[in-house]
Amino acid sequence: MGFDLAAFLASFVVPTLTTVFFFVFSAALSLFFAVIYVLCGRSHFHFLRVVSGVLIEVSRGVPTVVFVLLMGNLGLSPYFSVLDMEGVIPGVSWGFSVAAIFIIVGLAFSSSGHLAKIIEAAISTIKQDTIEYMETLQLGTWVKIKLVFIECAPALVPTVSARLVHHLHNTAFISMFPITGIFAAMRTGVVETALVIPYLVFATILFVLLGSGVHIIGNLFAKRLRRRSDVDPSLSLTG
Repeated sequence: MGFDLAAFLASFVVPTLTTVFFFVFSAALSLFFAVIYVLCGRSHFHFLRVVSGVLIEVSRGVPTVVFVLLMGNLGLSPYFSVLDMEGVIPGVSWGFSVAAIFIIVGLAFSSSGHLAKIIEAAISTIKQDTIEYMETLQLGTWVKIKLVFIECAPALVPTVSARLVHHLHNTAFISMFPITGIFAAMRTGVVETALVIPYLVFATILFVLLGSGVHIIGNLFAKRLRRRSDVDPSLSLTG
């Protein structure tokens, strides 16, 4: 029986779409959580600062697999059986779409604390006199956020993109559930064809390519912002 290269490559199409879906939505949600943590951590309300600190430490201190197992099982609870979300995520087995959504939230939370720390570190690099100067101008909140982001972006974006590559690796945990992910496809292919090495090699290369894509996009974005700041000094706090 000959090796069918076309069938071999085709077996990764849907799993790749599943993994990309999980990554994009969980990464976006994780960044949203991180920004909320940072804003709450700088709030005048002590309660918000405490809650933000606790969430950051919990998300950083508990392994991703624990969040995935917890959220996945929560999504399988009978309380959510009335939700009809079949077909929302490509490659997800029938009856597990709600669990998949919960897993996305779990993946997002697991990286949110790390991203919050990265954002806080980037903000801390802004000089105090620059912040005071910005306060003197009495700028609006969104303008301040925009200027702070642009000021921190050259150092912030590459670091965040590096963390998102690690987040991409965490999506491998979806194979623990009846959800077709890249590693689930690899495992199925091994059982059906016994082509252990080709599946391992191809799955590894695929994750390297996806991770490199995150790095490249992040670096290009940082370069574009740097050029934009050089062309228009008004977009820089120190220009």
